Amino acid sequence: MKKSILILLTIVVLGSAQPKNDPRPDFKDCLAEKIYAGAAAAPKLSKADRMFRTRIREGAKSKVQFAGHYTVPRWGCGSGCSTFMIVDSITGTVYDGFSVADLPPAWTQKHEGQEQMEFRPNSRLMKINGCPGEQNCGFYDYEMVEGQGLKLVRKELLPKEFQ
Repeated sequence: MKKSILILLTIVVLGSAQPKNDPRPDFKDCLAEKIYAGAAAAPKLSKADRMFRTRIREGAKSKVQFAGHYTVPRWGCGSGCSTFMIVDSITGTVYDGFSVADLPPAWTQKHEGQEQMEFRPNSRLMKINGCPGEQNCGFYDYEMVEGQGLKLVRKELLPKEFQ
């Protein structure tokens, strides 16, 4: 009996020590109900948003790009870096985004074909493959939550040698 308990405890301890490597969600896991096809509302800019008002306004005029009724205006913030916001095409609400630097060259040379940002008009899922705020490089998965903005649902950091 004691031997069985010891074996069971060993399995539990070893199993919990293993890193969790949950697969990334797929765009089809977070489908938007429908895609808005009307005219885009003018963005409602905060004082902080006004610094980039031209980029946000121009980007907001695009067709729906994300989560059924949002656009994702983007602009450069340096070499290999971009900043984005999210604009509701129906209400004009502007949700804060952030800056994202490219994954380190040492990583990308070994792993080609990863876009910095991935999103679809018919999905609430946004994948960020990069370094938000130029740190903690990895793979981030966000879900657009109506009325709130992006919610982090999964992250996987690159190994330390690539940070």
